[in-house]
This record gives sequence, C-alpha cells and structure tokens, in this order.
Amino acid sequence: MTQKSWLALLLAMVLSSALTVIYVKHESRVLFAELRQVQKNQDQEVIQWSRLQLQNSTLATHSNVESQARKTLKMHLPESVELVQLP
Repeated sequence: MTQKSWLALLLAMVLSSALTVIYVKHESRVLFAELRQVQKNQDQEVIQWSRLQLQNSTLATHSNVESQARKTLKMHLPESVELVQLP
C-alpha cells in the first residue's frame, strides 16, 4: 500500500474512533439523566411510604379504633357483664 492509502486509512480510523467516543459520551449522559430521574422517583416513593406508615400507626391507636367503632358501627360498651360457666 502506498503512503497516501495508509494515511487515509489512519484518518478514517481516527475519525471513527472520535465519533464512537462522542456517541458513548452522549449515551452516558442520557443514561445518567435517566438514573437521576429514577432515583428522584424512588426518593418520592420512600417519602410517601413513610407518610403512609405514620398514618397507619395513627389510625391504629386504641382511642381512634374505639372512636370509629362508636361513630360508624354504633358500638358501645356493655352496661353489665355476665359470666356464664359451662359444665
């Protein structure tokens, strides 16, 4: 091969290498932006989960359960307790 053909081949290889670097860098940035968005969504879900756990623990307190039973189910404490023994 002549010197010009080697030079042309070398130039083509350098250009293809440069274009590959540009493409890989772009893909890296796109994937990093996607990763940040997924992490942001995960953080929001963790915050929502914490809120739901707090709400659940608040709703499960004895006084709240008793209050809801009285209001919604019209339940009340019995006035007298009668024990029955079975033989």
